Amino acid sequence: MIAMFSRALRLGLAALALVLAALAAPASQAGVTKGPQTVNGLTIHLGIVPAAVARGHGGVPDRSMHNVHMVVAVFNALTGARITNATVVVHIIEPGGKQWSVPLEPMTVNGTLTYDGYATFVKASDYWIGVQVQRPPHTRQHPVTAHFTYAHD
Repeated sequence: MIAMFSRALRLGLAALALVLAALAAPASQAGVTKGPQTVNGLTIHLGIVPAAVARGHGGVPDRSMHNVHMVVAVFNALTGARITNATVVVHIIEPGGKQWSVPLEPMTVNGTLTYDGYATFVKASDYWIGVQVQRPPHTRQHPVTAHFTYAHD
């Protein structure tokens, strides 16, 4: 009986050690490192999640952790009204200088419009992302760009 109690105690202590090790491990630093940006009267939000999470919304089938789904929401900074008539393009610069652009498409979920698209980040590093918003010519002549940093694990 003592042997059985001793074995149960060792297993319990081992499980506790695993939980404590997991809690002490550094958390993932992945994600957008700046919050919403307000530029020239627009507040721009950028969210990035693994593409596999977005599969229910037309996400890419590849479950690689390097494929991501980008979502941008744009608001009038003064009124809080959602901007639903813009052209949105994400410009990405990775370490080493490689650059590319991803035009985002309007996406409506539960009656709420955002702009979304997919990209692949192959390096575990920080990426510079410029979100460019062009309103129709009658409301704004020049595009507005908000700058974000995305840390990819």
